[in-house]
Amino acid sequence: MPTCKDCGKKVSIWSVNLGADCYCADCRQKADTAKAAALPATPAQTVLDPEVEAFKAENTWFVAVRTSDGQHRLCTKQQLVETFRKDIIAGVLNSASLVEVHSKTPEGNWVKAGLPLAQFAKGHFGLRVLYEPVWSHAVAGLRCGALLGIGLKFLDTLILLGSINPAIAFMFVLVAAACAIPRLGLPAMIMVSIMAAKFTSANLFVTLVTVMLVGSILGCLPGMAIGGAIGLVRRKKLPVAGDSQPEREALPLKAFGAPLLGGAGLWAIYIFVFNPWLISVLNK
Repeated sequence: MPTCKDCGKKVSIWSVNLGADCYCADCRQKADTAKAAALPATPAQTVLDPEVEAFKAENTWFVAVRTSDGQHRLCTKQQLVETFRKDIIAGVLNSASLVEVHSKTPEGNWVKAGLPLAQFAKGHFGLRVLYEPVWSHAVAGLRCGALLGIGLKFLDTLILLGSINPAIAFMFVLVAAACAIPRLGLPAMIMVSIMAAKFTSANLFVTLVTVMLVGSILGCLPGMAIGGAIGLVRRKKLPVAGDSQPEREALPLKAFGAPLLGGAGLWAIYIFVFNPWLISVLNK
């Protein structure tokens, strides 16, 4: 009776393959496993999700996430905040849930990127407020304050130019309008500024850039302070995610106190230093 090549146990003649090494059942299983491990790995085939593929036919951007109870959420930009908020509050989504962002390139190719929900939420106020109620209000206030500051500074400069020379004020409006053209704003603004330079010695391009810079600086800190104050007042009434962490104790100073003092200082410099200097330059 033949014996196993490895362990020496006796093996039935019927279990021996002609021309093959003689193994007992246990040693044959080990030998087969070793042979399989030695074979080159075959690349895994990508399994296409029918729901995702159907969504691609109707949209150029969407996100996908799986909830803890097994549901597959597919949302467009208009749907994601409301849908995610409900799932986060219900506890079926948490900060570690993987959000897949699917976007279609201009060339027609699809690109997928994955990131945790906690990181994805930072780009959407309605989601971020569930994790950082005070700080999210402060950041939103900073952005709104910057835009409002630019608008107010634009009106202030327009009135100032109009009081000196209405023609310059009109050309300033044209430069600003060119800046608002989608995708062509900067080149169009430069071109209109060059054309306006033939009728006035004022550099309207630099003037508009200064307006945007000064307006955003003057508006961002007061806006942040107002947003932080709103967040501090509302934080006990706002719903929060089940796995959210308490915000730092020093956050009121960071979100309200420091921006308030900084904004007051900047406005003092603007009113008593910058504005008188600008008027003297324009009057020359």
